[in-house]
Amino acid sequence: MTVTVEIEGMDDLHKQLSDLVNLAKEKQITQNVAMFALGDMYKEIRDQAPVAEQSYFRYFRGSAKQRRRGNPQNSRKLMQPGTLRKSIARRRVKLEKSVGVGIYVKSKAFYWRFIEHGTPHMTAKPFLRQSFDTKKELAVSRFRVRYKKYIDQIVKKQGVSLNAGN
Repeated sequence: MTVTVEIEGMDDLHKQLSDLVNLAKEKQITQNVAMFALGDMYKEIRDQAPVAEQSYFRYFRGSAKQRRRGNPQNSRKLMQPGTLRKSIARRRVKLEKSVGVGIYVKSKAFYWRFIEHGTPHMTAKPFLRQSFDTKKELAVSRFRVRYKKYIDQIVKKQGVSLNAGN
């Protein structure tokens, strides 16, 4: 599932910022601002992620190679609640012509998709999409405000007069 948000006027801001700083610094600033903008959405997703009420056992069948040898090593492991919540993380994404930041679920909590989308025997309990839909406008506005602040700081530091826009 890939969702992109396009902000109008970013080309002008990029042009003005590239006149002031080099490309590496511009990408770093943009990524820092994007990470800041996703902060509230990230916190809400982590808060809304379902957590088991108590510890539970997860049963393992053992590897196929060990089963063929006659030593299946079946086991059970006590799992602590909160694996899904701990597995939600943010990541900087390398793109060819721009920068990006994403929120993702690590592979340890592989079952997140069953909770989010449901199964034939279990109804969906979405927590990612719901948080994205409620916080995307806030993230865009936070991005715009913080990006303008960074540009104003750079302009002030270099003593150049630019109209950075709103």
